[in-house]
Amino acid sequence: MAQREPDGPAQPLAADTTVDVLIVGAGIAGIATAFFVLRATRARVLLVERDRVGCGASGHSAGQLTTYFERPLSDIADTFGWRLAADAQRDLEDAHDLLDSMVGGSGARLRIERFTGYLAMFNRAQLEVHLGSLLVRKRADLPAYVCMVSEEADFVEELPTELDGLYEVVPQAQVNALLEIGGDRYRAVLAEPAGCSNSSVLCQQVLGHLLATHRDRFAYADYSKVEQIVVSDDRVVATVGAHRVVADHAVLCTNGFVDHVAEDEGGVPLRIADDQQITGRVAYMAGFAEDSARLPAAISYIRNEIIGGHTPYVYVTRRTYDRDGDTVTLTCIGGPEYPHEAAYDRDAPFPGPLLQMLDEEARPFAQPARPPGRPYDFQWHGLMGYNDCGLRVVGAHPRRQRLLYNLGCNGVGFLASIRGGHRIAELLAGRHVPAGVFDPRLVVEPVGGH
Repeated sequence: MAQREPDGPAQPLAADTTVDVLIVGAGIAGIATAFFVLRATRARVLLVERDRVGCGASGHSAGQLTTYFERPLSDIADTFGWRLAADAQRDLEDAHDLLDSMVGGSGARLRIERFTGYLAMFNRAQLEVHLGSLLVRKRADLPAYVCMVSEEADFVEELPTELDGLYEVVPQAQVNALLEIGGDRYRAVLAEPAGCSNSSVLCQQVLGHLLATHRDRFAYADYSKVEQIVVSDDRVVATVGAHRVVADHAVLCTNGFVDHVAEDEGGVPLRIADDQQITGRVAYMAGFAEDSARLPAAISYIRNEIIGGHTPYVYVTRRTYDRDGDTVTLTCIGGPEYPHEAAYDRDAPFPGPLLQMLDEEARPFAQPARPPGRPYDFQWHGLMGYNDCGLRVVGAHPRRQRLLYNLGCNGVGFLASIRGGHRIAELLAGRHVPAGVFDPRLVVEPVGGH
């Protein structure tokens, strides 16, 4: 947020209007959706935002360019089959090229740093899950990732033979060096492509490009909250503040914000499968400028004995940070996330106990030389969108095709939002889009239910 240009005066929706496509939410998902829809179609597009562009989760993240899901690929394969799981993984990795096309096509001016990221593991169960994911990659002929296991790990000889060839045994010192830690707790490390950038700045700059380039068929309104969306056979009608928007299609890019009503003309709520329902969760992070320059990095440290447990992993993001007068290394740390129930207030103060917890539990991973209790340059919270299936929801509602979704970051939404926007554009352009794991699914009613 600190690197953004001033937003300028508010631009709330001023009148009733009719468009081809209404996009709700101007974070990275909504901006990417608008960009690709305008590129792929001749549609008239209206983008509405309840706050300011890129000020939700897109403005309150560390900007990691991750190509993993908050659910192991092997688990996704168990549920949907390895082919659909591999297709989803391939789609996500292709989003790097889509990001570059957005930046190049809009003339955006911002840093994009790409490098190798690392995941730290400390027991056999964790390692076998991630090696199982590498098996899926191998079967699907996806690019191989490197996994290294310490020669001092007491479980290395117990790994199943079917996992042979998916990892290499290395000195403990090599594991520690990659994870930038000491000690012998973490015994294995998975290396995978990573990167970071500023999604909020990207949103702001791409929006400026769209407004300048597509004046005849693109409009934007901020401070314009959508209260209700009614979907019928031939149109969508949205209540936006005091005004009404009529559209052929509406795309929800609202992520963790769920305080709007979507229903059919009979007043029946339009729901998707229970495990795809979005719940808002507030994530907390802090950042500090390093005393000397360091290379960019993205490292996650598992803290659960079993993947999927309740203890959040610690994540560290390090990137080059341009500020007035100089350039420094900005290190960001995070981990704690909590369910969101009351109306989220992004201006609420950062809880002191949480900052202390980050300082005690996450700071030693990020920069052990940094003294405890030292003030942070940045501390923030943001509303994320999570669901039980751990997968983004992208596509048309199964019963009402005029309502589409590109939401549910599950904490790792930068590239997935962009890929989702491209998929929505393909659907609206009438192109064939194969079924996949991101497709919205219907609620499964219990037998004998009403």
